Amino acid sequence: EGASEIALLLKGNQDVQALNLDWNSVGDEGTAALAGALEINNTLRGLSLYQNRVGSDGFIAMATSLVMCNRTLLFLDLLINPIFTTTNDEARRSLLHTLGKLISEPTALLFLGLGDTSLGDKECCVIGKALKSFQCSLCFLDLDQNGITDIGVTELCRGLERNTTVKYLDLSDNQITNEGVTVISKCVQSRDQQGKPLQRVWMKDNRAADPRRYTGCIVDAVFTYSNMSDVIETYLEFEKLTSPTSSSSSSPATSAAHLPPCQPTSPSTADGCVCACCEGYFERPAVTCVECVG
Repeated sequence: EGASEIALLLKGNQDVQALNLDWNSVGDEGTAALAGALEINNTLRGLSLYQNRVGSDGFIAMATSLVMCNRTLLFLDLLINPIFTTTNDEARRSLLHTLGKLISEPTALLFLGLGDTSLGDKECCVIGKALKSFQCSLCFLDLDQNGITDIGVTELCRGLERNTTVKYLDLSDNQITNEGVTVISKCVQSRDQQGKPLQRVWMKDNRAADPRRYTGCIVDAVFTYSNMSDVIETYLEFEKLTSPTSSSSSSPATSAAHLPPCQPTSPSTADGCVCACCEGYFERPAVTCVECVG
């Protein structure tokens, strides 16, 4: 009921840019209501539904809205929701089809969080195929805590080798062994050779025998972001700086046109801050440090 009321307010609201509903019971019905509001609302840039009992029906409604209507939502986090637990064959086919469309067809999404959603190797196969689409817009894909094995990673990497937009991938806390790490390493090398490098792959708490095998952008760490509103605000700044009408076409931010912003270790200042992932310093108006730009 609460989510439905929020959805009604969103339909007429032109001010809210980030909505955090974490740790509630929005469920499928509430998610569908929010999806309906996003068909009309054109100002919301970020939506977080962390641990909200969102199932397959809610995911399908939200994804369909983003594919068919919405062109403004940049950030969608669905961490810890039972999205891929359905055992009904027809519902599962519909779910996988929708997942593929969300990634392969043009949307505004840059960040998609599907951590701890019971996503497995079959879903990775669908994602891998969808990533090959030239219309894919995703820059950051979070698949942590999902029980993904080397089979799923292999399918993902087949798609990533053809993809040009994904720069950040979180695979921490899965079931990936040394074999899977080798596959990821080859994918990273292939992307480097093509001039479209992956910037960071998080791999902490997998089954690789020796995490020191992780080299380059593959790191033994877990991705974290401090505040969704800060992420969205930085994206908005970044979008303005890199727009065709901007006079800052030669700025450091422009050279990283597909990179999400670095996360500072401390609050931003007028001058700049230190990147949390590589400790590289970056100054305003840039939003990505020199080390991450590479």
